[in-house]
Amino acid sequence: MNIIVGATGQIGSNLISEVKKYGAPVRAVVRNPEKLKDKSIEFREADLFDSDQLREAFEDGTTVFVITPESQTSNDIIGDTRRIVENYRKAVEQTGIQKVVGLSCVGAHVDGNTGNILMSRILEQGFDGLNARKIFVRPSYYFSNWLGYLDTIERYGILPTFFPEDLDIEMNSPIDVAKIIAKVIVEEDAFGDEDVIELTGQQRYNPRDVANIFSMTHNKPVNLQVISHIKWRETLRSVGFSENTAANLVGMTQAVIDNIAVPEHPGKVIKLPTTLEDYLFR
Repeated sequence: MNIIVGATGQIGSNLISEVKKYGAPVRAVVRNPEKLKDKSIEFREADLFDSDQLREAFEDGTTVFVITPESQTSNDIIGDTRRIVENYRKAVEQTGIQKVVGLSCVGAHVDGNTGNILMSRILEQGFDGLNARKIFVRPSYYFSNWLGYLDTIERYGILPTFFPEDLDIEMNSPIDVAKIIAKVIVEEDAFGDEDVIELTGQQRYNPRDVANIFSMTHNKPVNLQVISHIKWRETLRSVGFSENTAANLVGMTQAVIDNIAVPEHPGKVIKLPTTLEDYLFR
C-alpha cells in the first residue's frame, strides 16, 4: 500500500492520479476528506500533529509520501515542522514502512538562514538512521506559485513580485513533479540508488518573462510590479500570513535572490518537459 500524505494539495492530488495509472494501491491521508478530488480511493483522516492518528493512517503501508506543513497562520512554522517530522518517523518505525519518499526542495542541502527551505532540510534530516529506504525529491520554484496573482492580473493587469525583474529563476510544473514522484514510489529501481532527486524546468524565467507570457494568455498587457524588500513582510501580512510565516517566506525569497537555493548536484539534475507557456495554456 502506498500512503500519500497531503493528498488534497497540488502535488498530492496529481500524485494520486499518477500512482493509480500504474495500477498500484493508494491511500490518501487527509484532514478533510471532502477536499479529495478522487472520491473512489481509500483514505484515512489524520492530523499530522497527532502521532496516534498518523500511526493508524500508516498501518499496512509499504511506502509513504511525506510533506512539510503549509500553514500560513502558524506562529512557529519551524517548530511545527520538527513536531510533524518526528511524528512521521515514529509512525514509520511503528508500522514497518519500507520506503519514505519526501517532497523537499532545491537548496535543502544548505545549512543556513533559508526560511521555508529549512523546513525541507528538517524533513530530510528527520529520517537519518531510520531502517527504511529514503528518497527526497527536490523541485525548483513551481509555476503554480504565479497563479495566486490571477485575480490581480485579470482585474488590474498587474503581476506583483518580490523578485528583481531580470532575475532568472529555475521553475517547473507541479504536474511534472508528481509524475516523477509516482515513478519513485512505484518503480523500485527507476533512479537507481539515488537518495536525492533534483528537478528543474526546461529553462529559466525572470518575472518580466512571466508577465509577458501572462499577457499572451490573457490577451492584454500585464505590467510587472516589483515590491520593495522593505514592503515584503507588510505585503504578506496583508494577505493572511502570520509574522512568523511571513518572516520564513522572506528568508526563502532572499535565498533564491542570493543564488543560495540551487541544486546540490547540478550534473545530475533532471530537466522536466513542461514549459511555462504550456503549463498556463494547458
